[in-house]
Amino acid sequence: MSTTSTTQTQSSTPVVASTLETSATGPFTINEKDIYFKKDVFTHTLNYATGFGAFGLLMSAVQNALTRHEYGATGVITRTGKTITGYALIGGIFAGTESIIANVRQTDDWVNGAVAGCTAGLTAGVRARSYPIAFGACFGIATILSVYEWAGQWQGLTSGMTDEERREWKKKIYKHPAPTLPERE
Repeated sequence: MSTTSTTQTQSSTPVVASTLETSATGPFTINEKDIYFKKDVFTHTLNYATGFGAFGLLMSAVQNALTRHEYGATGVITRTGKTITGYALIGGIFAGTESIIANVRQTDDWVNGAVAGCTAGLTAGVRARSYPIAFGACFGIATILSVYEWAGQWQGLTSGMTDEERREWKKKIYKHPAPTLPERE
């Protein structure tokens, strides 16, 4: 059973660690995975909203180019501009929710992505004015993001392991070839 404790490092800043181990080099060894760095909610939300808004601008331009209308290039803003704000809103709500949940729980794991994905999906459904779309998007986005974060994002399940730990893990997971029989003459 691991307990959460606070220790003082040499720079006298509190470090929250779920497990502390003694070592030969010092009184405590703190695993880097156990340290939580607080996320700035405003900056994180603004970054995601800007990025998703830029993607929404691209989608709006594609929508504008594929349809016939009398607006010309201004149709990106006037006619299909809701796409830009929709993507920016969903991205901002996702990032804000993920940051707030992570700061409250003081951990950065798959649960934060699942809750934030569900919130973003509910937002998409509310914008579409449909409860089935809201709950379906909540379930779908939460599932996709929680599996993505649980699997180690782009790094995989072995991202925090040393080479020796990775070899041992692979020995346990993967099948070993059967021993070969000596050839008969």
